[in-house]
Amino acid sequence: MLKKAIKEGMLQVTQRELVAGTYLYKTGEPAESFFLVVQGAVLVSMLSLPKNTLVQQGHLVGLQDLMKEQHSHTAILAENATLVEIPKQELLKAIQTMAPLRLYLIRLMSQQPNLATLAYE
Repeated sequence: MLKKAIKEGMLQVTQRELVAGTYLYKTGEPAESFFLVVQGAVLVSMLSLPKNTLVQQGHLVGLQDLMKEQHSHTAILAENATLVEIPKQELLKAIQTMAPLRLYLIRLMSQQPNLATLAYE
């Protein structure tokens, strides 16, 4: 549903080409954007988890911080990647106006109650 909304231009997003080692954000930084991995991989680390999680293409990074002011984890590119950056305000606006997207995101977030997997399809 999210990919469809992006493809149909229902969300204002920016596609980015970034190199391995680039930080998308660090723990404690403002949660202002979320990232859909189009190609490549992102390494996500959280102090409360015993190991890092590798997020690959087709997954959304950072969604668990949608209702927070700051990121709860760090995300760094594990390899060169193509990402779609979704501004937080744009996603919140879409959630308010697009009921199917809202239900889709609620379902994704409810499947990850312990945040063991820090990425969403």
